[in-house]
Amino acid sequence: MKVENVKPPKTPADAGSLHKKMMQLLSSLWVTHAIGTFARLGLADAMDAGADNAEAIAKPRGLITDRVYRLLRALSTCGIVTESAGGRFALTPLGRMLTSNAPNSMRTSAELLTEYNGEIWGHLDGALEGGIAFEALKGKPLFNWLHANPEEGARFQRMMFEVHSPETPAIVAAYDFSQFKQIIDVGGGHGMLLSAIIAAHPHVRGTLFDLKEGVDAAKRGAGGPLPGVTFTAGDVFETVPAGADAYLFRHLLHDYDDDDCIKMLKNVRRAMKPDSRVLVLEKTVPTDDTPGPGRWLDLHVMLLTGGRERTVQEYQALFEKADLKLARVLPTAHPAVEIVEVVAAP
Repeated sequence: MKVENVKPPKTPADAGSLHKKMMQLLSSLWVTHAIGTFARLGLADAMDAGADNAEAIAKPRGLITDRVYRLLRALSTCGIVTESAGGRFALTPLGRMLTSNAPNSMRTSAELLTEYNGEIWGHLDGALEGGIAFEALKGKPLFNWLHANPEEGARFQRMMFEVHSPETPAIVAAYDFSQFKQIIDVGGGHGMLLSAIIAAHPHVRGTLFDLKEGVDAAKRGAGGPLPGVTFTAGDVFETVPAGADAYLFRHLLHDYDDDDCIKMLKNVRRAMKPDSRVLVLEKTVPTDDTPGPGRWLDLHVMLLTGGRERTVQEYQALFEKADLKLARVLPTAHPAVEIVEVVAAP
């Protein structure tokens, strides 16, 4: 008799456990916003500078001591701070990530994910009927809005650095970039990935191709040194610099619907040489119930830009419509990114 590989049935939960779990899910919004406020108001920075009680943190900022104490007390339940006798508080290593100067700071991310990136979720009901939540909130598409608001564009680039920087060493280690002489990073933003590739392979020459906000961030050194790199501001929907050995698309295609992705990919197809590679650096969505953040990120990009996360099969269909062919999907040591290698269709 063939024994099927099936998961054993889970033990049914009692009503009390179900209620507790549902309350945890519904109240997770409280935790997110408390962390955002803690970062945005500089309370983590105050503690990092030595303030260890609610009064010392609150008074210089014109805040109410009792209310700051209650915020800190709540944050002590989720590992951001610890509380000791006498109302003394200390940052944990996790909480220190919300300071401005931490090497692995996530302060900007905590701010933005509780500002417009959080507000768009209030438009999920309407988004299921059509439209893009960010545009309903701000009146124009995300990248147009960032272009019109340079300070917000700089904050967005900072968040991208914070969110994606841990992936960079994993990408560089997982693929042989030394085979290329010229790499174009399409939508390369702050230039972190190109910087890391060139540091590992100094003979590689690179072009950072992005909208003005991204190019400006890269020129400021936001993503690290970029020796010998050419900075080109432009729009991937119009044209892409020609002749590179590899074109990088890092967390770019997921920001757009299929039609827009096909336009971008067709422009790259026209620009690439017969033996060029296109490297799509995303995390594909599994087609089973394997855990992973992709299913939730899929909803977020749907609300933010109208984009989507994709399965391998969905990427394959996109590539074929742009006269490209999926070659292979390589894992990396980071759970949030894979290397999807694409070649010209024969």
